[in-house]
Amino acid sequence: MSRQRCFASVLVSAVGLGALVPGAICAQPIDVAQAKTIFADAQAASDKDAGRLWGKRLYGKILLVDPETGFAVSNGADAQGVLHPNNGVFEGTLPKEVIISNAPTEWEGARWTMLMPQTIPDDRIDRAVTLAHEMFHRIQPGLHLMADDMPCLHLDTVEGRVWMQLEWRALAAALIESGPAQTAAIGDALAFRAYRQSQFAGAQKAEASQEIAEGVPEFTGVMTGEPDVQAARWRAAGKLAHPDTTISFVRSFAYTSGPGYGLLLDERLPGWRSRLNAQSDLAALLASTLAGHRQGSVEARAPKAETEKARYRALLVTGPTLTTPGPGNFSFNPSALISLGDGYTVYPTFHAVAAWGTLDVKDGVRVPTDFSSTTLAAPTDTKGSHLEGPGWKIELAPGWSAIPGAKPGSFTLSH
Repeated sequence: MSRQRCFASVLVSAVGLGALVPGAICAQPIDVAQAKTIFADAQAASDKDAGRLWGKRLYGKILLVDPETGFAVSNGADAQGVLHPNNGVFEGTLPKEVIISNAPTEWEGARWTMLMPQTIPDDRIDRAVTLAHEMFHRIQPGLHLMADDMPCLHLDTVEGRVWMQLEWRALAAALIESGPAQTAAIGDALAFRAYRQSQFAGAQKAEASQEIAEGVPEFTGVMTGEPDVQAARWRAAGKLAHPDTTISFVRSFAYTSGPGYGLLLDERLPGWRSRLNAQSDLAALLASTLAGHRQGSVEARAPKAETEKARYRALLVTGPTLTTPGPGNFSFNPSALISLGDGYTVYPTFHAVAAWGTLDVKDGVRVPTDFSSTTLAAPTDTKGSHLEGPGWKIELAPGWSAIPGAKPGSFTLSH
């Protein structure tokens, strides 16, 4: 007998005190009419997709289960006859060993979509998104998309959460923009992601795996539940730009990231879904669409910037140099400055007029934050009033000259 919420009643015989006859007035935890509506909505969502996204229909065996009693209503029979037909559905009580949750379950040789009815939204679109998401999990193994469900513990840190939200903001912009502006926004999103992942060991693998495990199902839900692609884009962009910051991102982040990446991949990399597997990285796939484009992002700039920093350190720090007093009046290109991380800034181009002379730099001068001096690569010749070195020239004022400095091969201007 199904474990149901029942209330005892007593039927009193009309003869004398009569016989006490037990009866049962049972309130089933799941209403059959409600169950039928959920099944119909799930099938409608599946019919709308019609296998377009993944080549498989989403609708299949569904179990609606009450978590307190284990009472279940399904849209089909089970192999062992635990569920019995009743008014167009099947109902019964699941064995105690069956774990109840909104998740797919393997039971009696079949894979079922399991749902707790009270968790299914009333809003029509949210309801369709949820149903499609959960139905996708049923077909996920057949698509070879059973990625490891790895918790991303670094997303419970301030740094992880901040850089994740920066990535999301850029993805939202990419969904709204088109052409070069979209490409630039994608570059920014990938740069924020790359920096975040560089700060936490194992972050890249864990995030990529979680986005396959839960991000792809949520993408499927959004694409199926929303009326059209434009509505799906606005829904995804809205969630990315205005996430629920009261919750943990450790596992839930993929529900926000997945639709954004999926929609952009649909636009920029047709056929990506047919090539997806459990080891895929949605961000890496999207990054492949930037080939041949000027990314204009931190990620694109980083390798070149590090190469430049290494060159300037060798030229202006470890190698022989010429040091001058403060530069007096000077001008420079503010968009080209390079920080060496030591309190000094390299100015690739620089023009100064000072008491000691006139300086023109075409390839790097190192200047402290208080502008008390300048450091140049060592001059090739220190004789006369005209000094010259790699990427710079000085016309010395009368009475000034270059004298040997403390470091071998180095010089200092002196009056």
